[in-house]
Amino acid sequence: MILTVTMNPAIDKIYIVENFQLGEVHRPSKMIASAGGKGLNVTRVVKLMGEDVTATGLLGGSNGSYIDKKVQELKVKSKFIKIDGETRICINITDNINKLSTEILEKGPTISSDEADNFVTKFSQLIKDVSVITISGSLPKGLPTNFYSLLIEEAKKYNTKVLLDTSSLPLLEGIKSKPYIIKPNCDEIKDIYNIDINNDEKLIEMINFFKDKGIELPIISRGKEGAIAGLFDGIYKIITPIVQTINTVGSGDSFIAGCAVGIERGLSEIDILKMGAACGTANTQYIQTGYVESKIVTDYFNQIKIYKIKDYSK
Repeated sequence: MILTVTMNPAIDKIYIVENFQLGEVHRPSKMIASAGGKGLNVTRVVKLMGEDVTATGLLGGSNGSYIDKKVQELKVKSKFIKIDGETRICINITDNINKLSTEILEKGPTISSDEADNFVTKFSQLIKDVSVITISGSLPKGLPTNFYSLLIEEAKKYNTKVLLDTSSLPLLEGIKSKPYIIKPNCDEIKDIYNIDINNDEKLIEMINFFKDKGIELPIISRGKEGAIAGLFDGIYKIITPIVQTINTVGSGDSFIAGCAVGIERGLSEIDILKMGAACGTANTQYIQTGYVESKIVTDYFNQIKIYKIKDYSK
């Protein structure tokens, strides 16, 4: 069983607006609304890949009720904790003519200390029955920056692998608790360490840095250029196939979902990364955020190239 954690979920609304212009009035040709937030994108992809998944996090108000209903419609076990505040809405404006995507992300509700404590208690009960945990996205107001670190420490009591996909201070704090996988991109690394990652040498240095911090499988995401990762025997480059993209939003979440599926299935580290990259690539072929089809994932899995670029320094 895979458990996904989304502390700051949202209703994701995608508006298709051709030739989007600032300051103009637009009528979208299409609108798609879905249960969103990075962790729920992970949830959807895990389910579409045929694995059992439970979703947890915080939900409040009418927006929260809408998300809870959508999660249950996916035939996913919904174990969200109710809060007093209103769950947020996030908007994506996709312009297929200019190949641009614009996002407007609400911050979300403020969480009380009682709500935070209630979640930790319920989380401690849920993790007894799971083998993999994904923790994704931002923290809502009111939660301390080390909140994800606390969840990782709780999961370690059961030797459960945790995949952490966040940024800024929650990532910096979360690394201290040594999750199994992290997946920052170069901009997120620069944000917390003030280091420009602009060549393979710098990428290798950062992978070694994360390995020294105790991260078993650190990954640095590079968008369409694939990724670089530290495996048990060295540093590997992941090359994804060149595809005509429809929507890239949610591809990072789909990557995490694929990795979680790979771990759940007992795949090797190389195949875990291939499954992640295949799901991330497949997501680009659909307008819906965090969506894949298993057949297409299999096709891309067989096209992913992974090769070692460096042994670890002795």
